[in-house]
Amino acid sequence: MATNPWVSQAVRGEQNLYEDLVIESLKFYGQDVYYLPRELVNVDKVFLDDVPSHFSDAYKIEMYVENVDGFGGEADLFSKFGVELRDQATFVCARRRWKGLIGDKLDAYNFRPREGDIIYIPFSQSMFEIFKVETETPFYQLSQLPTFRLQCELFEYNDEDFDTDIEGIDDVEVESAYQYKLVMDSPEVARATATTLINLDGQVTQFQTGFAGKGYTSAPTITLESALGSNSQFGNASLDVGRGRGSESNYTQTGLHGVIEAWIYIDDLPSSGQSIFFETGGSDDDLPARYFWGVNSLGQLTYSRGDNSGGGVTVLTGNNVLFQEDTWHHILIGAFDTNNLVIYFDFEKKFDDNLAGVTFDWVSDNGYSVGGTAARTVDGVDWSGLNGFIDEFRVQVGTKAELLEPRYTVVGVDNVIVTTEAAYSADDKDAVLLHFDAISATATSTIDSDGVIDSFILTNSGIYYNEPPTVTISAPYSVNDYKRGEIVTQSGSGYSMTGEVAKWSDSDNTLYLAHVGATDGKYHTFNTTRAVVSPSATYAPNLVEELQQIEEVAAGLSQGDYFDDFESDFLDFSEGNPFGDMS
Repeated sequence: MATNPWVSQAVRGEQNLYEDLVIESLKFYGQDVYYLPRELVNVDKVFLDDVPSHFSDAYKIEMYVENVDGFGGEADLFSKFGVELRDQATFVCARRRWKGLIGDKLDAYNFRPREGDIIYIPFSQSMFEIFKVETETPFYQLSQLPTFRLQCELFEYNDEDFDTDIEGIDDVEVESAYQYKLVMDSPEVARATATTLINLDGQVTQFQTGFAGKGYTSAPTITLESALGSNSQFGNASLDVGRGRGSESNYTQTGLHGVIEAWIYIDDLPSSGQSIFFETGGSDDDLPARYFWGVNSLGQLTYSRGDNSGGGVTVLTGNNVLFQEDTWHHILIGAFDTNNLVIYFDFEKKFDDNLAGVTFDWVSDNGYSVGGTAARTVDGVDWSGLNGFIDEFRVQVGTKAELLEPRYTVVGVDNVIVTTEAAYSADDKDAVLLHFDAISATATSTIDSDGVIDSFILTNSGIYYNEPPTVTISAPYSVNDYKRGEIVTQSGSGYSMTGEVAKWSDSDNTLYLAHVGATDGKYHTFNTTRAVVSPSATYAPNLVEELQQIEEVAAGLSQGDYFDDFESDFLDFSEGNPFGDMS
């Protein structure tokens, strides 16, 4: 009798017992490994392979390694193509365990381990690719097949994609993939910069680009410094005459009689001659109704008539009016009847008399000039611009009774004398009212296809800036981290560069990309102007470097370096083809 009579060959209970013993033996003597099913992405129908295969799952299972003396095969050898690693191994796994742990989770086609799938051994950190699956070894013991026998070769990386979330497995891309190394600029380094120019009215007239920035995916926000004046009596600014600023225009209404009033602040009295406050009346310098008002080196109120009569400068009030440096003063000049002139200084009447031979055309059609624009030569007298400020310039038309009473109720506030609020509210008698309140400028920008600023657009020029306002341009991106495995994109002209994040180093802003390609199927590379965008982060690179990781060997030397040490021992470089067949 050839077989054991006590064991039936085709009884299910006996088969199950045998299979249980096989599984138990594998658990005793096997190793925990990971089984990685290959996911085909783009099969080459000519060569029937799939270079960009994807491995997204890893299933832990016990397998027995038959090579008890170490890995088999031809080991490491030198060939005409370089160093080749030809380690082999044979793994045995239980059918039932494979089906329960792996097979049931795969599609119907995967009823057994497949050629091309990978086995990862954690203890040796080795990957083996299955090249043959024996399904009938041992051959029908107890009339069944309890195991798979997997014959494998050492896996050679060829740009496959590993995303198993198991560090030792996914590190194969970091260690072996053909990569791009991108050193990124911080947002502040990539941020655009600009300066501004202003005119004599303190309006922004031009932007001057310092650095156009890079990596912008949308037009940045432009913020200009607030136009807050350095000195004012009311509001947020005043007319800085010392900067050559002035204001001139036409009156909204005209009249023979009325008042001119303003607040005057003098930084420095003129060392000689006259500094002008404002000019009014008349149409030309040779008309007698044109008057220039200002201050001399002693702080006295002076005027000139623009009739070229040779009258020169008149100190109208003697020593009754004295402007002090670094002090706000209020001045009111009223012209009434035919030749009546009234002067109020700091709300105290200083002059009220008739000027013989003078006819006032106080608020004419020819307008007014305040501050720097009024500086000129008239009647042989040079009027320089005031080194100081003017605020709340006001001209009204009307009679003496209408304009002087009861407007000038004086109120003391923190030792500053001001008029009532009503005194500075416009009414139907105002020919002009200038507050000289500053208005902040606003602007927008546009970017070109490279993600840099190509223009600034002034939406409001502002007014009464004392200095060109500082420009703040929003950063092209914020600080975030790329995440391993996610896809990044950099747009180009008619194409986009894509790649998978293999590693991100936030300490030095260095990004490593694998599986890089262009959407148009042509060769392109990353550039240092456009942003590299992922779902998690956006940066613009300042350095792009290709890393041929496949050439690296375990010792840290490339194959070329390795051969350089001893190529003369077996290669004759005097031959026409030293890499041909060895003789």
